[in-house]
Amino acid sequence: MSSSDEQFAIGIDIGATKIASVLLSETGNVIRSSQLPTLVEEGKAAILDKVAEQILELAQQAPGALAGTGIGSPGKVDAARGVVYNAVNLGWEEVPLTEEIAGRIKRSLPIWVQKDANLSALGEQYFGAGRGLRDFVYLGIGSGLGAGLISDGRLITGSDWYAADVGHLSVDPEGSLCVCGGRGCAETIASGPGLVRATQQMLANSPTNTLLSNGVELTPTDILAAARQNDGLALKALTEVGRVLGIIMSACTVILNPSRIVVGGGLGLAGYDFIIPPARQELMRRTIPESRALLEILPSQVESPAIGAASLVWYMRSKETLKN
Repeated sequence: MSSSDEQFAIGIDIGATKIASVLLSETGNVIRSSQLPTLVEEGKAAILDKVAEQILELAQQAPGALAGTGIGSPGKVDAARGVVYNAVNLGWEEVPLTEEIAGRIKRSLPIWVQKDANLSALGEQYFGAGRGLRDFVYLGIGSGLGAGLISDGRLITGSDWYAADVGHLSVDPEGSLCVCGGRGCAETIASGPGLVRATQQMLANSPTNTLLSNGVELTPTDILAAARQNDGLALKALTEVGRVLGIIMSACTVILNPSRIVVGGGLGLAGYDFIIPPARQELMRRTIPESRALLEILPSQVESPAIGAASLVWYMRSKETLKN
């Protein structure tokens, strides 16, 4: 394929703190990228205006034909209708995202939407740690715990678009109350806020011999910094995050038999060396060797979630090609 024949995709990831955008070639070259603060307090219309502006700006900079735009959003995403439900961090109850953006950009450009963690999996499938694999799981550990599942080369979304909602699998039905209303959900521990909560509980029970102080506003960065100085309490808290992640990995392994688990997200990458050893130990403890004979655990290789959003364009185009 000559460069003049190459097509391009726009990817937009709508997060609670920032909107990340990218103009991506079919071969994964980033032509342009940018990000804007989301500023949720400005309201839904302002966020949608920013998304549309980013699409139009990137479209003007495309050096060839545009194949479409992929948009990632938190919440439950009905990809068939392009509607986002219950994106709590954005303050959205029900937003017809495809319709809203199409009405703003006013040009003939295909728009597809999907759940953000699903798009992270597609990004790894096309341009990251899942390249060449037909079966793998993406686990993102950040403000929550999300997942994307690739089985036989296809994204698994479920009958009601709730597949891979692993953050709300309860690992302790008597545990802490989760934002979803359940108790002991995995992300009450295996997430940035979960790590802080676990650390604070440990400080309350055994506050001595640690670099971390009770009563101050801890962050995951503080805890990771203490762990790098071999602080016992910080290491214990990160081990607990890993243990819970290992439970989730075990469930994914016995159900899907993936050849790889890719770990991403802010905490997943920053704390990878602390979290993965206890996660692997828990996985080994809970599964039989046959179900994990080929299994590898690797960190994410995709730099921006917007690349995953752009990958949705190539994924949807490949599905259309198969239909034809």
